[in-house]
Order: sequence, then structure tokens, then C-alpha cells
Amino acid sequence: MEPLTSRVPRAGRSVLIIEDDPALGRLIQLVLGQHSSDVAVVRSGAAALLALEQRLFDAIASDISLPDMSGLDVIARARALAPAAGIVAITGFVDVDIAVRSMKAGADDFLGKPFDAEILGHLLNKAIDSRSRQIEAEKAAVYRQLAYTAALTGSHNRRFIDEYIVEAVNTSRHEGTPLSVAYLDIDNFKLLNDFVGHEQGDHVLQRVARELSASIRPPAEFARFGGDEFVVVFPGLTAAQASLTMDAVRRAVANIEVINGARVTLPTRISCGVAEFHGTESPRDLIAEAEDEMYLDKAVSPSLTPGATAGGAVEPLLKVGNLKALRNLVKAIDRRDSYTRFHSDHATQLAIRLAQDLDFEDDGLNAIALGGPIHDLGKIVVPDEILRKPGPLTAEERRNMEEHPVMGAAITAAVTDYDAVVDLVRHHHERFDGNGYPGNLKGPQISRSTRLFTLADAYSAMTTDRPYRKGFTFERAAEEIQRGKGTQFDPDLADAFVRMIEREYRSAGKAA
Repeated sequence: MEPLTSRVPRAGRSVLIIEDDPALGRLIQLVLGQHSSDVAVVRSGAAALLALEQRLFDAIASDISLPDMSGLDVIARARALAPAAGIVAITGFVDVDIAVRSMKAGADDFLGKPFDAEILGHLLNKAIDSRSRQIEAEKAAVYRQLAYTAALTGSHNRRFIDEYIVEAVNTSRHEGTPLSVAYLDIDNFKLLNDFVGHEQGDHVLQRVARELSASIRPPAEFARFGGDEFVVVFPGLTAAQASLTMDAVRRAVANIEVINGARVTLPTRISCGVAEFHGTESPRDLIAEAEDEMYLDKAVSPSLTPGATAGGAVEPLLKVGNLKALRNLVKAIDRRDSYTRFHSDHATQLAIRLAQDLDFEDDGLNAIALGGPIHDLGKIVVPDEILRKPGPLTAEERRNMEEHPVMGAAITAAVTDYDAVVDLVRHHHERFDGNGYPGNLKGPQISRSTRLFTLADAYSAMTTDRPYRKGFTFERAAEEIQRGKGTQFDPDLADAFVRMIEREYRSAGKAA
């Protein structure tokens, strides 16, 4: 027979009895009080709620029928006020409907009248223990969820997908069913953070996770795998089928746009690779294969000819989507400073002509043809009040302006792997004597194509009219270049450049 001590609330446990029958209430208090000194009895719902608001109880027994309100409402309120308490509903009429309603209200068990007070004590103990186990299970589930969840995006994390793909690979291997894995990376994410700030960068990650969630259907699962990387596991799908889903994700992500403080819009793009399981790969190898495919997707570019030189069409260097983004940024600069576009095109054409005269190799010509038009791209981050200031810049303003080659190079590097182009954009403000910026490069440390473009850039800037000054004459600009030989400019290239513009100037005069 069960010991009496297990049939009443154990010592130290507090009990609240809600019973409008005074005699029954005193009896319950007397029996339970033999093993617990903390047994309170109230006779109405209002008194019960007042007691629950003032303190916590380990166990609660409530009659369903109370003089002032429904005992079910009291139980529901008690569950909210004391989520860890064991609750037993007491009723004078027991049927399935009452039992169900009691449980829905928050009771752990119910007891019909008449009853033995010791039986009530046993049920209260049982309810306390059951509630304790339930809370522990819920905590464990929460901890497990947290362990498998990426806090920022709310999606699964790497730990989850690492375990999930092991199960998926085992199932595919044993059952002979298809399995594919996709690896995606947000293009230019570091640049994105620099462009709009980390808060907006976090917002992009969250938006990408939402687009994945909208497109990925069970049993497929996805997770944030790294800083700006996600992995998707597709049980039952071939690589071709998985690629269709990822194409839909790619299109959805392309609609995510972010705007920086200058109200310049930058689209979001992803690179994606898909690998199919062939029965022998390990889970790690399968993810690595998908990652390799992602890098191929990031590197391989459609055939484009954004410009041409005398040596023929420029090599296909840029992705279509990224080239469009680049052009949009250049247009944004043009809207802020109309001088920029004419100056960039003018300097580029001058540099190309001299490079052709000097028989530059295609790599140098391409660097100028592609890098010249966008060499001032980094000005997208320079505030308007600095960009358009007619007078001298303060030291702080100059430091801000001098950041633009670095930012321009970062943007360029994000859309092309042509190092010569990135180099020209980054170093077009270096000086031959090493006193330029941002790298203080000297002489041959600066690429020949960049040294040549620096001449054309300076000449175009000197001879182009600005709102706050008239452009220099050809003669004065040529004198300035001669004066800068060996300090600002490569002496040999400076002489060649001056000879070229003198020749063109004389030809233009004769034509006139």
C-alpha cells in the first residue's frame, strides 16, 4: 500500500484550497496540514486570485463551482500566475466534457466529489511532479532550439545543418534516393556593411533568411552556415531540381535593396553552388563540393564587352548583375556631380590613346579602359557638402575625400577579379615620389597603366571647367605636367603625354 506521506503534499510545499463548502475546506486543511504547515483555504474566486497575486503556491485545488465566478476561470488565471504549480480541479459532476475543459483551463488533473482528502493530497503531489517534469522538458526543448538557432536570423544554424545532412546522407545511401546540397553566399557583403552600415547589413541577412524560408519546403532544410553564407539540404531532389528552387531564391533576393545615407540604392545578389550526392561522398565533402560550385558561380562571368581597345574587345570580366549595379552607382555619382562623368571619360580616352602610342600590352589597355570610367567610384561615400565644396577642404574633409580610392577599389574588387583594374582605381592618386595616397607607393611600385592614367586624370581635371573655376589652357596644363615630372608624375610618361597632347593640339589648330 502506498505510504501516507506520498499521498499528501510533502513538507515545505505550500497549498491553496479554493472550496466554498466550509466543512469540506476545514477537513482538507486538517488532513493536509498533518504533513504541511502551509495550507491556505479560501471560499471564493476573488479571494483565490487575491491570494495568488500576493504569493506563489506549489499546489492549487479549486472547486469548479464557486459562488462568485467560474472555477475554470480561476484555474486559468492561477495557471498564468503560477505556471509551475500543480493544479487539481474539483467537481461535483464528473464527465468527459468537464475533464477536457479543466485540462484546457490549465489543470493537471481533476477529482470528483465526494473524495478522500488524502486522495486529493496524492493528486496534488502528482500534479506538482508532473508540472516539474513538463517545465524541465520545455526548458530542454528551448535550450535545444537555442542551440540549433542562429540568433540574428532566427533560422537554423551550422550545428543543426551539420547534424541534419548526416541523417540525409545516410538515408540517401541506404534507400538510394536523390540528395542535393546548395551553398549560397551574399555577394560583396563586407562592402554592403561598409556601404550602409552593419545594422542594415544585419537586415539584409534577415531578409535573405526570410526569402529562403519562403522558398524551402520540408523535408528540405536550410541554415546560416557562416557570416554571410547559407547551406540548404534537399532530400529527394536532384541537383537540377534543387537548382530550380535556388534560382527562385536568387530572383527573390535580387529584389532586396538597401539605401545608404546619400540615398543611393544597392541591390542584393547571391552566388550559389549545388552539388548532388552520388552515394560515396561524406557530408563534409558534399558541402565542400557545393561551396566550390558557389565560388565558380561567383567567378565565372557571361561574355560582355563593356568597352573596346585597339587590341580588340575587352576580356569578359564582369557578371551581368554586378555590372548593372556598378553602372547604377556611377550614375548616382553623375547625379551628384555632373563633372565626374565627363572628366572620367575624357581622362580615359586620353590615357588609352597614349597607351596605344606606347604599345601597351592588352592587360594595361584593359585596365585603363575598364578602370578609367569608374576610377572615382568611391566618391559615392563622400558627403555632398565635401564633394561640391568650391573652396579648400579642411583637414578632416580632406581625410574623408582621400578615402574614396580605397572604397572605389573595394567596390570594384567586389565585381571583378581583374587585379589591374582594381589597382588603377585604388592607386590613381599615388605620386611618383611616394607622397600620394592611400599607399604612399613610389615609382615602379605603381603600375605603369596607373602612372599613365594619373597623367591623363590630372590633365583632364586641370583643363575641365568647374562651377567655381575656369579650366586651364592647354599651355598652362602642359607646364604643370612638366613641373610635376619626377615628383607627381613618371618623367618618361610625362614627356610622352605632353608630346601627344601638343601633337593633338596642333592638329586641332590646323583643322580649325
